[in-house]
Amino acid sequence: MDEVIVVGAGLAGLVAAINCARSGHKVTVFEKEKQVGGAAHIRPAVDVTPMDREALAGFIGIELKEPQVVPTEEFILYIYGKRYSIPGPWLHLHSVERGSRKTSLDQYLYKTALDAGVKFEFGAAIEDQEQYACLPFYSIIATGLTAEPFHAMRRPALNVYGHIARGTEKGAPRMIAFFDRDTKYYRYFANQNGVAFGLGFDAAPVEESLRDEWNREMEEREGWRFKQWLPHEGVVATPRIDSPALFASYRILAGTFAGMQDPFVLFGVHGSLCSGKIAAMAVEDRERAWRLFKDFTSGYKVSWSVKKIFDHLPHAGRNIALRSILSLYGSHQGRMQPFVEFLMRTLPGYGRLPEGWIWRKK
Repeated sequence: MDEVIVVGAGLAGLVAAINCARSGHKVTVFEKEKQVGGAAHIRPAVDVTPMDREALAGFIGIELKEPQVVPTEEFILYIYGKRYSIPGPWLHLHSVERGSRKTSLDQYLYKTALDAGVKFEFGAAIEDQEQYACLPFYSIIATGLTAEPFHAMRRPALNVYGHIARGTEKGAPRMIAFFDRDTKYYRYFANQNGVAFGLGFDAAPVEESLRDEWNREMEEREGWRFKQWLPHEGVVATPRIDSPALFASYRILAGTFAGMQDPFVLFGVHGSLCSGKIAAMAVEDRERAWRLFKDFTSGYKVSWSVKKIFDHLPHAGRNIALRSILSLYGSHQGRMQPFVEFLMRTLPGYGRLPEGWIWRKK
């Protein structure tokens, strides 16, 4: 029974640890925080992602259920001030609670890992080149969007800056996004299980006055007001067309650290869960894992290229493009749905999950 080291107790690391333990390996997870759930100052949070919940659960071998993962009722978009509402089921959206609460997916996976015999070392940061060089062969690196491991392992990353909002909201799960002139990216808000979460970010530091304007606009338009906003710096794992990578020398990469993140809107949950399973496969069969990883990220270059074109559009061009697409989708959803489904297949792993139980075998 070989020992497997997993660095990072996020979604990808936990899924990898569970599957390795179930395959008979002794597994130890090293996590720099004092508990599972991520950095306390940005948790609890709510992520939203397209997902075929049953197919994904079958692939990773772990049930995905409520209240940790719930269908998103509504997706609201503000495109340069104009409001659009899309039913969440049209895009197969699911809300995922993150953090250390019992209702979070992180805690659910942590309990599942403990039941599988996985050991954890908390407060154990592995962030510099010397530490990574000392890791055993086939260690799994799943450190998420923390900057230091990217630098230590020379992984491509783009720095981003912004503010995170934390609050409460008891309504049905929704996702609200703003595309406007104030940021190169977007603003994102979501709620689930009484938690409300928001994030606004850009490629350059964001002024507090802009944060206050975001708060005012959310209250006026949707009735949400956040009492707490915190500055946040992080990285985006998609700066290059060749960012996705399963291996770095003898190490196995997983999650957003492996580039399993959609480069256009930065969906990361679906890719992280898939990636954890693939990383566990790679411990025993590198070739099979690589083939699956390559298939799951086969739409990445298309999405990355579209994002680059979008980034170079002036705001007037972005406004016209986004409003045209959303207006067509809203009025001709039936005819547009096949095209939308095709676009969604550019998300890492989405629409590419193998059917049946065969993929649970060694």
